[in-house]
Amino acid sequence: MRYEFTSSAAAMAANGNLSEITPWRLIIDTDEQTITVSKRNKFLIGTDAETLAFRFVRRVEINEHLIGADITIQAVGGKLTARSMAKNDCKRIRQILMEHNKKVGRKVLYFHKISI
Repeated sequence: MRYEFTSSAAAMAANGNLSEITPWRLIIDTDEQTITVSKRNKFLIGTDAETLAFRFVRRVEINEHLIGADITIQAVGGKLTARSMAKNDCKRIRQILMEHNKKVGRKVLYFHKISI
């Protein structure tokens, strides 16, 4: 199954990111077991994307703001960050990753929530 999440326009405006034509996108593909974070590059010509396999995920951090939240997925050798996401989307992403870990019999990931 494929889940897609996009930055919230309200969160982008509230957090000072006025570039609504370049939102963050986070895609979770449970069939391929990958997480992809992409964003339109600053020249608006292409897209910058990073992909990571589920098996390398070690920590998920949610940084909540007054409106919206940032999510950082840390993995072996790096991390992925998507900014100005809806808080409910961040919670859903965490839930999807936890359910997947339980299904494959892995230990629970470390989840960290920061509220401002």
